[in-house]
Amino acid sequence: MLNSFNDHSLGHCFEDSEVTVFYGNSASARDAIALNFPDYNLSYVKQTHSNIAVFAPTENGREADAQITSQKKVALCIRTADCVPVMIHDYASQQVAGIHAGWRGVENGAIQAAGDLMRRRETDLRTARAWIGPHIRCESFEVGLDVAAKLEAALDRVRGFSGAQTCLLPHENPEKKRVNLSMIVRAQLLSLGISESRIFELSIDTVGSQSHDSYRRDRKTDNRQTSFIALK
Repeated sequence: MLNSFNDHSLGHCFEDSEVTVFYGNSASARDAIALNFPDYNLSYVKQTHSNIAVFAPTENGREADAQITSQKKVALCIRTADCVPVMIHDYASQQVAGIHAGWRGVENGAIQAAGDLMRRRETDLRTARAWIGPHIRCESFEVGLDVAAKLEAALDRVRGFSGAQTCLLPHENPEKKRVNLSMIVRAQLLSLGISESRIFELSIDTVGSQSHDSYRRDRKTDNRQTSFIALK
């Protein structure tokens, strides 16, 4: 199964006969996305690092961190600046999901909430595939021991679906750890029934990439890149 991304002026784009999966860079403002993808109805929600999943399209400003739809030409938009943008497409039910999974969303179970909502439409997600987009990678994501413990607990809840032993790496400061968010996200996707061979990843560290917005690097609260998934 080919899942290679092509470079785009606003980021990286994967397309096949079923879906478009787009991961934006710092140039991917809302107006730019609308201009470059005029065939799609862009669906945004108010992201709050929750585990709330909703069917889209929905009213503008609704609080949620995951959107699901089976409607064609509806682009489920996720805005991030270090958080993990996760996209899912299920062949059997012809549903897609766009998920905003920062460390709080990973801890809160945003990915599982999206999977549960997709299952309401009679799918077990064994025919699904998932994409993990640019986010803060392990080498850049240092946290205090309290946050580290919360994220290790999140991995513990799905450890039976993954061979991962720990998501934590040592830090030169004994009061900190480095965390591999992608490892937890993969385990959570596996827990939904998505096989390892159907999980794909753009291994870009938003902190280290000057092409991407990063809250941790720049401390700017309003700069975000936009990513989306849409059925064709």
